[in-house]
Parts: sequence; C-alpha cells; structure tokens
Amino acid sequence: MNAQGRIETGNLETALFTRYPAAFAAFSRQCRADKIRAGQIWYWHDARPALGFMVLRESPFGATRLRYMESVLLSLARDYQRDGVTSAAIVLPRSDLEEIKQMIERWLGKVALPVTVYE
Repeated sequence: MNAQGRIETGNLETALFTRYPAAFAAFSRQCRADKIRAGQIWYWHDARPALGFMVLRESPFGATRLRYMESVLLSLARDYQRDGVTSAAIVLPRSDLEEIKQMIERWLGKVALPVTVYE
C-alpha cells in the first residue's frame, strides 16, 4: 500500500477491496488526514481475520522502498502481541524479493508469530 491511500491494482488487492470496501475507505481517509506514513502498519480490526495494511511507498508510483519494508517488519516483530496479531500472511512485492526475504527472516524468524509468505 502507499501513504496516499490509493489502491494498488494487483489481484489480491482487488479481491480484498471487493470483500472489504469499508477497510479501504477507512485507510484512504486516514491517509488523506495525514495520519498514516510510509513504513507503518495500519490495522482494520472489523474484518475476520483482521487486515493489516503495510505502507511501503509514499506514493502509488515507483518501487517499494526497502527502508519502509524493514520498518514495517520491525514494528510487526516488536508489537504483534500488543496489536493482537496471532498470525501474519505477507504478500511480497514484486521487486527486491531476496532482500525482503532476508529481512523477514531477520525480524520475524526469532519471534513466536506464525508467518506465511506469498510470492
């Protein structure tokens, strides 16, 4: 996701948007209100399972920033219990796959949070 609140156009994003339009609307409102920044996770707890929006870019254009991905993973590893996260499914961006996999292992490999990674 991006900090401007614009929806990505991948198959997963489209399917989630169709199923949870209120979550995407709330996310967009929070972005427009300047309450969400790149490198953060924003949770929508009204869905089951809850949705976590990983904000990996400042705008809808350009590549994922590795520093934002690392910030998101660090936050998830540090705060998952406080945030009520019991498992995570992470869809990898299309770029920098090997570096991102290493980050996931570095930050989430040592915590008790079950993580599934989708390429």
